[in-house]
Formats: sequence, structure tokens, C-alpha cells
Amino acid sequence: MSEEKNAQNERSTQENEEAFLKRVEQAAARGAKKGGKSGAWLQILPSLIVIGLIAGLILPKINAMHQGFQSLTTFSEEAQSHDLVLEDNSIFGYTAADFEEAILGDSEKLKKLEVFSQEVSDAVTVTDTGFLNWGAFTKMKVITFTGTAVYTVDLGQLRKSDISFNEEEKLITLKIPHPKQEPLNIPEDKIMFGDTTNGLLAFGEIKLTPEQNRDIQAEARQKMQEKLDTSNVLDNADRFAILSVWEMYSPIIKGVAKDYSLEVVFR
Repeated sequence: MSEEKNAQNERSTQENEEAFLKRVEQAAARGAKKGGKSGAWLQILPSLIVIGLIAGLILPKINAMHQGFQSLTTFSEEAQSHDLVLEDNSIFGYTAADFEEAILGDSEKLKKLEVFSQEVSDAVTVTDTGFLNWGAFTKMKVITFTGTAVYTVDLGQLRKSDISFNEEEKLITLKIPHPKQEPLNIPEDKIMFGDTTNGLLAFGEIKLTPEQNRDIQAEARQKMQEKLDTSNVLDNADRFAILSVWEMYSPIIKGVAKDYSLEVVFR
């Protein structure tokens, strides 16, 4: 019996040893798999680092190129900021014209443009009746006043809102104020004193005080202005204003956009 028990114990020990060895082998196999995976990561890690460095260098360049491309595609929007777009080729650029600076320039340098002048005159007869208002003692003298009425257009009043464009008709329209008359100018050398006509018993020249001379000239100026106001001088001034401004600015328009023409009208 003891021999059988010993044999059973030996078999049980052998089985336990075999089971233990089997578990060791399985654990070793699992360790080998984990070791293989770690080794693989260690092998590709340098490549991943290199790729990361390259990406850090290239991505900013790509972003810059993207932004540059976006700036190219905004040409159309930028072109619209000009007065007139003659040609828009998107990323290939555009051709635009600006008339504000060409026409308005430095507003402080824009002066009144003389567009028309009209000469006007009036004759005043000065009478000195003398003693008892008798004709024999009467003296008379004719004084002729000649002046010039000048009409100007104030270019300093021009604004950007006075400039409009018709792209279909290729026409630039410029609105100007009507011409205004400057103060009537009567030069001293344009005042002519006629000969004195004396009655039978009248002798000498008619003598006028400075105040009398001023009063006579003021009356003559008023009569001359009435002549201007009742004539068609304003119509002539308007016509010449349109022509003068057109002659002044038409070459400027052609210099900016040769295919466009200029039209001048009143506000």
C-alpha cells in the first residue's frame, strides 16, 4: 500500500511540475509579445519626431501661402474702392481710375475761374444852373463811366458729390455752381470828363467836391448794374462757364481714362 501511495505522490508532483512549467511558458510568451510591441514603437519613434519637426516648418509656409492666395482673391473688393473700375481681372489685377484728386486736387489751390466779362457804361450829365437858375448862367458837363462786370465760377466749392460716372456711356458728369458777378470795377482811367458847356453869361469849369464825385459815381454804378440785370448777360455767363470748365477739365479726364468724355452741368 505504501508503494502505491508513493507512486501516486510522484505522479501528482510530476503533474504539478508540468502545470507550473506550462504557466511559465505562457507568461514568457505574453512577455515576448509585449516586448515586441515596445520594440516596434522604439523603432518608429525617431521617424515620428522627424515628421513632427518637418510639419512644424512646413505648416507656417502653407498658412502664409493660403493667406497670400486669399489676398489675391480680394482684388475685386479692393478695386471697388476706386472711383471707376476700368478693368477687373481678379487675381491678375485690375485697372481703376480716380477722378476726385485729378479734378479737385488741393481745394485750397482752387480759385475762382473767370468765365465771362461784360463792359458796361453810363453817362451822367452834371448841371450847374448858377444865378437865379437862369439859362445864361448854366453850366453842363457830361461824365462817362465805363466799367467791367466779371463773372466767375468758384471751383473751391466743388465736392466729390459733384462727380458722377456712367460706365455704360463712358461719361463723367461734373456739376458746377452758376457763375456769379464780382463787384463792378470802374477804373479811374475809364472815367471820361467831357467839355463844359457854358451859357452866354457862364464862365469857368464846374467844380465838384470829393463827396459829390463819390455820389455821382455811386449813381452811375447803380445805373450800370441795372443795365446788366435787364440784359442777357447772365445767360452768356452760364454758357461760357460750361465751356470754360469743360476746356479746363476735359484734358484731365482724358489723361485719367482716355475712353471717357466729360459733361459739365449746373447743380
